[in-house]
Amino acid sequence: MYEYVSKAEYKPYKEEIESIIKKVQKIMKTEYDTTFQFKLIGSTNRHLVTKIKDGNRGYDFDYNLILQKSDLWDNPKKLKEQFMRAFSKSLKDTKYGEPEDSTSSITIKVVDKKHSKIIRSCDFAIIYYLDDDDLDNGYRYIKNWKKNNRYSFEDRVLSQNADCKLQEILEYEQGWNCVRDEYIKLKNRNRDTNKKSFILYLESIHNVYNHIQQSLEDEEDNLPRGLTYLNPW
Repeated sequence: MYEYVSKAEYKPYKEEIESIIKKVQKIMKTEYDTTFQFKLIGSTNRHLVTKIKDGNRGYDFDYNLILQKSDLWDNPKKLKEQFMRAFSKSLKDTKYGEPEDSTSSITIKVVDKKHSKIIRSCDFAIIYYLDDDDLDNGYRYIKNWKKNNRYSFEDRVLSQNADCKLQEILEYEQGWNCVRDEYIKLKNRNRDTNKKSFILYLESIHNVYNHIQQSLEDEEDNLPRGLTYLNPW
């Protein structure tokens, strides 16, 4: 079963990760003339960090590395290889092992080999937005097709106005707690090891929002427990 981790517990490790990213930024700019911004995404950005209680896997972070300048828009394989080398250099003198080339991200982990336990991990997706003026249109990310050793930029449209939906949910008393409850429920039910935490976070927002909308359409008092509209019309 998953449980929430306090901000005080994970904050030092978040700061360490962002220090590593800044080293990667410097290497990518000086050695490869590539620049990017970074953004903490999904559940972690909302302080919904979880870990398995008494389990062998700690908590994880998710970041988007948002490309700004590069000469390799048409060569995602080489671009990701450059990022991998930059991370490898930046992880020296840390507890993190070598970066892993995951399907849709670069993954780093702190592993307790003696007890076969992942203490913490972080996934970095390399992306660029399809429309800088409308981020809801989605983005493209580097995908590693491992079966045939091919790399490509693939479209991903996930937000589906998630931020707007969340703002509507927050107009209800206990709205945020409903999202928290739904998120931890989805984490505990999830059996797809490839499904990232930020996807489950988006699903939790959509589920709560859809529940509210369905209740309003049915004109039934069937809102999630404790949910009360703060600005009744």
